[in-house]
Amino acid sequence: MDTVNDYNTLEQDATLAEPLRRVAYEAGMMLGLEATRDEQMYHRRRLNRHQYWLHGYGTLAGMRVIISPDTHPNDTDPITVRILVSPGIGIDGLGREVLIHETYCINMGEWLTAQTESHLREGYSDADNLLWLKVCVRQKDCPVAQQPVLARKLNLSTDAVQPSRTADSVMLELIPELPTNAETRYQPWACHEPLNQGALTLSTAEQQTLDDTAAVSAAAGAQLALHAHLLHALEHSGVSIKELNDQFELGARLLLARIAITTTDINAIVVNPERISINNLVRPFLASASQLAWLSRQP
Repeated sequence: MDTVNDYNTLEQDATLAEPLRRVAYEAGMMLGLEATRDEQMYHRRRLNRHQYWLHGYGTLAGMRVIISPDTHPNDTDPITVRILVSPGIGIDGLGREVLIHETYCINMGEWLTAQTESHLREGYSDADNLLWLKVCVRQKDCPVAQQPVLARKLNLSTDAVQPSRTADSVMLELIPELPTNAETRYQPWACHEPLNQGALTLSTAEQQTLDDTAAVSAAAGAQLALHAHLLHALEHSGVSIKELNDQFELGARLLLARIAITTTDINAIVVNPERISINNLVRPFLASASQLAWLSRQP
């Protein structure tokens, strides 16, 4: 996996305030590699921004997290337990499509063995002897289809190769983290602050319009109140993602589930399904137009 290219993509996708530019084709114009890349970048980032601003982030369908096996006769035997993420689709925190086309698997015992105690401590609660892990996914570039290229440096191998394609892939992560208090404010965009649902400073005419709309229809009044909050949503954070700095992957991650493992010794965790619980409903969800249409028809 090319970590440098992946970071470059994250940095580009997180720059939401940068105006996009496309190639202006003209007869007789000489275009090179940069022009081709600019053309690709324009269409890709345009789609990402559309999904980020107009659709939000979350799971659309699938990507359910389970363990296999899910039961055992007792809770003392250490056995092989695998975390499975089912096929599904969603949008990550930067507006990129996340497509899991086949079941992904993580061996929990092997993963725990590979972690340091200090890393696991970040998700350990001494009060209730629980190790908390969050399962996250995000889009990640995957260079593929290596092919020979001309050597560009002295003493470089004569059969140097470079990837000829960049495939859309995903990164699945297990991260030790204590659960935080659920955010009750509405957060339409993953990398921007939630909407401040406190009192708004409206002009006399605006407040009258809001009151008149609510008097006619409570639903229409609530919708207009939401629009009034959205008018002020970007006043402090702006359009760009400033709080992420050099850690763009933090905002890109899409939460899928939280896992709790009961243990009394973080250095000797017994991997057993009877000690493991999973909550898939802590994740953000997306609502498609067909889902909203179906909900509107329900009594």
